[in-house]
Amino acid sequence: MPASPIKRFMLKVILWLPVCFAGWYYMKGVIGVPTFFLVDWIMAATLPEFIKDIEFQGHLLNVVLQFAPPTLPGVAVPQGQIAELVFSVNSLMYGYSIPLYTALILATPDEERAKWIHWSIGFVILVLVQTWGVSFDILQTLLFELDAGLSSQLGFSSFQKELAALGYQFGYLILPAVTPLVLWIGFHQQFLALLAPGIQSRLGNRND
Repeated sequence: MPASPIKRFMLKVILWLPVCFAGWYYMKGVIGVPTFFLVDWIMAATLPEFIKDIEFQGHLLNVVLQFAPPTLPGVAVPQGQIAELVFSVNSLMYGYSIPLYTALILATPDEERAKWIHWSIGFVILVLVQTWGVSFDILQTLLFELDAGLSSQLGFSSFQKELAALGYQFGYLILPAVTPLVLWIGFHQQFLALLAPGIQSRLGNRND
């Protein structure tokens, strides 16, 4: 008895997943470049007085902070100089949606041109998702993990801190997992109907 379309599709996805994740990890130094430039631009535009530089090292983004000596407790800094503090953000934590989406696209029977179009559009959106996650990771580190005396220099209100925490949770728990599925479903309505032909009829009966 031949396997159902949905079983064949799921098998293809499972087979493609390790290949896509391996290629994604191997190419992390290239795939992560757009995210790095976007994060660097966002941080330079929003917190130029505190973030001196962001260094790109493959999947790690090293954030270089600068603080005037009076704001850095317990650290002796020569007169006329500023203190620097560095921490790293692992961008892979927010980029796994890219190989997941790639596996879904490759497993879907479609024309090559359509696959490239769908993947390209999805890649741009998923880079924005990764940028969201990394940016809010940096922000939550500045607000909640640094010394309170340093964090207070950012001038965030309690409400703004709550929004930053919400943005971080949203970018860490929801966006990377949900966005590739939403994109794939949006591009493949007809194929989805073939995989689960009863869905549309059930929805139609409920509407009636």
